[in-house]
Amino acid sequence: MFLTVPNDFSNWKKFANIELTDEFESIKINVPKRFKLNFDQVLRGLNDQDPELEEQAQVPEQTVNNDSIVNNITQIWNENPVDHSKLDFMENLQTVNVSLSTFADIWSKLCILVERMEKRELALHQDHQRFSYYLGQFTSNSGNLYGIENMVVSEAQPEESQNMSIINTILKQVMKYFTTTKQLKDDELTSLSSDTLENFRKLQDYLASLHFLIERIGNFKNASEKQIHVLLNRIMKTNERLFQIKIKSDIRGSEVDKLVKLLTESAEELNNLLSYIILVKSTFLTEFRLFQKTKYLVSETFQDWFLEKVKYGELQQDSLQRVFNDLQDMPLK
Repeated sequence: MFLTVPNDFSNWKKFANIELTDEFESIKINVPKRFKLNFDQVLRGLNDQDPELEEQAQVPEQTVNNDSIVNNITQIWNENPVDHSKLDFMENLQTVNVSLSTFADIWSKLCILVERMEKRELALHQDHQRFSYYLGQFTSNSGNLYGIENMVVSEAQPEESQNMSIINTILKQVMKYFTTTKQLKDDELTSLSSDTLENFRKLQDYLASLHFLIERIGNFKNASEKQIHVLLNRIMKTNERLFQIKIKSDIRGSEVDKLVKLLTESAEELNNLLSYIILVKSTFLTEFRLFQKTKYLVSETFQDWFLEKVKYGELQQDSLQRVFNDLQDMPLK
């Protein structure tokens, strides 16, 4: 469609410069009557061999009607595609664009914070792994400090040695706990990166697409309004020239034919442009309706994120409960 923006933004500018003349080639639309200038008055008098005076008397009325149509044409961009009696399309578009900028900025910050929070948790769990390593070093060297029997004479020496062995065994379970929590966090972040963070970024892409979509329609509006102004000026001047020729007796057929051709061709070009504008606005409306569904991506993103948090949180809790139970068996004296 005319306004669809590619998600490959690195090549966006290249795509944006593509000629769009044939984009609606297979789509036809009838221009509403409120946009159709009426030239019957001037053309009828010129096409007939003997134009009647009473037809000329209707010129002021025809001019008034065309003035109303010209006003409709100049307001075509403001006209609401759903209810043409309302002239709020560009105002609504501006409201959307301002809100979009704010929303996109907020969502961008949320994306950064989600990634930062998860990386911070990863850094914490990397310390878990380091803690497990040094705890292993502690248990490996504890025998040199607590196990030299010939330096400590005690009636409970065998029991003391056995208690140290129990302590080391349970500390190894603590080591396992910290290693497990690190692995669980790695698995959680892998899942988060492949799904949840991707959804966060996907909504960013949709917001950026809508931004470029509105930018394109704004650029087209500016260009088309200039073209409308040029065509209307040409049509009105040609129309006026034909009326002036009608009241003259020395009408040259070649000049009339040239002006009639210019008038009809300009009117056709204007109608084609108006059709194009109507189609662009209609297409924008269709795509904006599709964009409304992205709010459900917000629901999906947060549900998936916390589903993973609950899943791995429960695994972490199970691991914590097991090591807590083991710690209760450690000798205290």
